[in-house]
Amino acid sequence: MLVSIPVSECSDTERYHTCLIFQITSRKRFIESKLQSLDRQSLSIDSYLKVFETTKEKRDVQKSKYNIADGMRQMFDPFERVARAHHVCPCCERPFSAEEEDEFVKKQQVKAASSAEHMKVLAVDSSNADSHFQQLDKLRMVYEEYVKIGKETIPNAEKDLHELTQELDLKSQALDDVIGVLAQVKADKESIEALVQPVETADRFFQEIQTWQKQVDDLEEKLDVGGQGVKTMEEIQSELNTLQSTNHIDYVAFASTFILQIM
Repeated sequence: MLVSIPVSECSDTERYHTCLIFQITSRKRFIESKLQSLDRQSLSIDSYLKVFETTKEKRDVQKSKYNIADGMRQMFDPFERVARAHHVCPCCERPFSAEEEDEFVKKQQVKAASSAEHMKVLAVDSSNADSHFQQLDKLRMVYEEYVKIGKETIPNAEKDLHELTQELDLKSQALDDVIGVLAQVKADKESIEALVQPVETADRFFQEIQTWQKQVDDLEEKLDVGGQGVKTMEEIQSELNTLQSTNHIDYVAFASTFILQIM
């Protein structure tokens, strides 16, 4: 049985090409199997046209033989009636004697009987030849499809497939490039993210330093506002160092005095 896959079921060019290969192979096997069953011999699809033309010639020859024989029958069939009715030769119109007439009619009867048998044989031969031709003629459409698929459709599909494959290769290369860029971006992003926490810590330290600096500035401002008699930090540190070396200070009392001075 011949199997045909609709082109609409082929979802892409590569599958379409596969479908075409299947179709042409299916048609090839179908035609070759029919040729083998008709001619009782193994024939390839390449011999189809030759077999077709030969069978057509045989059909025409058999039909011609039958038509010639039928024409001869129709021509000689009235001879017997003409001879009996007019007692003359139907061909040359020469008068017949009784004996000649009987002999002529007998010959016509033998010819008529022989012609009838011959016509039967010719009719069978002509019918068989025509039947053989008709079966081969039914394969002609399938054969033409086979030739068209092999010479036009498949080459066109292969051309399209080649062009699409080249385009796919180009797009695949572009995709690889994009993937490479994305990988680099991801690596850079991870590196940046790794620096976020140290930056946040540094920022926090900076804010704390600014806060502490403000507190120091406030304290220094208060010390400046105290006016005369207020000692600087350097002077206080110098006195502490002097007193520590001579042991003439009560550290608690000194601290109390210092606190009173800066308040």
